[in-house]
Amino acid sequence: MRAGGEEYVIPKGDWFEIVSSPHYLAEIVIYVGLLIASGGADITIWLLLAFVVTNLGFAAAETQKWYIGKFEDYPKHRYAMIPFIF
Repeated sequence: MRAGGEEYVIPKGDWFEIVSSPHYLAEIVIYVGLLIASGGADITIWLLLAFVVTNLGFAAAETQKWYIGKFEDYPKHRYAMIPFIF
C-alpha cells in the first residue's frame, strides 16, 4: 500500500498493453530520432544511445520483475520494454 491509503494497480491501456515500461520505450524512440536527425556520423550519439538503451533496459527488467512479484495476475504476454524482443 502506498502513502495516502492508495494501492498499487496494474497499469493498463495504450502501450501498457504491450510493454511494462512504455515511457522507457518512448525515451529510446526519442534518442533514435536524435541519432537519425544528426546523420549518425558522430560516435558520441551512438554511445549516448547505447548508454540509454542499456540503462533503461536494466531499469525495465527490474520494473517487470517487481510487477510480476507484486501481482499474481500480471499479464504474462507483456514485454519489459521493447515489443516482441525484450
